[in-house]
Amino acid sequence: MGGRRFHILLVTFVAFVTLSTRGLGAAPRTAQFVPTAGSIVKAMAVALGGSARIAKIHTLFFEWHVHGVTAGGTNLHQHIKEWLTVGGEDRMEAVTAAMQGAPLLRVFLPGMMDEPLSVTITDSGKYYPPSNDRTCSSPSGGVCVDPSDLYLDLASGPRSASVPIDVSENGYSGAFIESDTCAGIATIARKAGGNNPALFSLTPKHAGHCTVTFSSSSPEGWTLEGDEGWPSGDSSGALQGPDLAREISYVYWMTFAYMHGGALPGTVRYVPVYGADRYQLDLQPQGGEPIVAEIDTQTFLPKSVLIGNDHQQMLVIPHRWKATNGVLFPTKMTVKIVDEQLQMEYSLVRIGLNQKFAPSLFAQPTPSI
Repeated sequence: MGGRRFHILLVTFVAFVTLSTRGLGAAPRTAQFVPTAGSIVKAMAVALGGSARIAKIHTLFFEWHVHGVTAGGTNLHQHIKEWLTVGGEDRMEAVTAAMQGAPLLRVFLPGMMDEPLSVTITDSGKYYPPSNDRTCSSPSGGVCVDPSDLYLDLASGPRSASVPIDVSENGYSGAFIESDTCAGIATIARKAGGNNPALFSLTPKHAGHCTVTFSSSSPEGWTLEGDEGWPSGDSSGALQGPDLAREISYVYWMTFAYMHGGALPGTVRYVPVYGADRYQLDLQPQGGEPIVAEIDTQTFLPKSVLIGNDHQQMLVIPHRWKATNGVLFPTKMTVKIVDEQLQMEYSLVRIGLNQKFAPSLFAQPTPSI
């Protein structure tokens, strides 16, 4: 592959290093432990530092020194900085002279858009009118939910019947994802119809308050080399196909979405490996590439993580765990790009949790000459 293309892929792979190796420490274990997808993930969360600490993380910053050796013996060096949010944004920069003569690389992955619907159900015979006005003010239109809040009373006759909810987003063609805190209070169902606009219904059950969140999952990514970039060729443009799918998988793991229902949807499956000293978790982020994590049966540390399902699979092996704000992260990692015959060693320079990031960090780049 050409110099610039090689650089783009390599630095993209560099970004994925952190994905595979969320720091995990020793977890309490009993003889009664029954491995399932849920029990293993919970044990990993304990080992990592606790679900409460994980849930409080809303931004992550990493700085790495990366040394690599190609099959031909070429030595490569890169200094990487990366900013991520639990909403799905990702910005990565190579801040030293880039490999293969290419300049700066930036990768952006906007997260999912979502909109909450507040639901209040009473049983008093009184009716409180909802404020159903909803105006989309974001540049892309955002997710519109009509009504924007609901007040229902179980003793008010017809008002206890199912209520329709319209969900839409300008320019979005995918399906909307619904999540809620309404167990025991109300049931939410999708009604027949198209993806956008979509029609849901809410049926009240018991008095209480809950929140229904509707999300769209249409991530996009861009690459831009140099402060200005180029309008054509491999140097700048939209991430597509496997490159974008790999970025989605990276952000999915990095933001702990598989542990606590984060912003990016996906599935986790436990695959028994009989006679082995590891648990295998197969993770499939929505729209992303598969992730296979091998988890130690005693410590619940990831022994290795394999990302992707094509000839450019990346194998990550973490080392030397250290706590930051009570959460463990690997300070050393070995990364192998299987078919590229490329091996890289990562050394953690700095990590920051819950820093305030300027929204401009994740703005779409505008290539120009």
